[in-house]
Amino acid sequence: MSDIEPDVAYHLLLDQEETPIAALALRLLVSDEAHEPQLRNLARDVLAQLEADPAADGVLTVGLSAEEMKIAHTALKLLLNDSQRDQHTERELLWRILNKLPDEHAIRAIQLD
Repeated sequence: MSDIEPDVAYHLLLDQEETPIAALALRLLVSDEAHEPQLRNLARDVLAQLEADPAADGVLTVGLSAEEMKIAHTALKLLLNDSQRDQHTERELLWRILNKLPDEHAIRAIQLD
């Protein structure tokens, strides 16, 4: 029997320094989308996973459903677009995480119910 949950479409592996910026992006999305309960709930589900303890090697595995993956991607892109050129470290971390996710065409194809 497999330990993988059936609704997990993607496993995002985050290093210790990537987790806080991913959590920040999702928290900002939650506050920006106060009028959209579905988006808030999906973002909160991902945030709950980001609060888990990383593995011994410092890598956190976040199991994302397709919808959660779309929300995480959206949150990361929004924060990247809002960041300034002088926020080089933050932008670099955001790009690292985005590059771990499927490409933008695959993300766009995901429909939220």
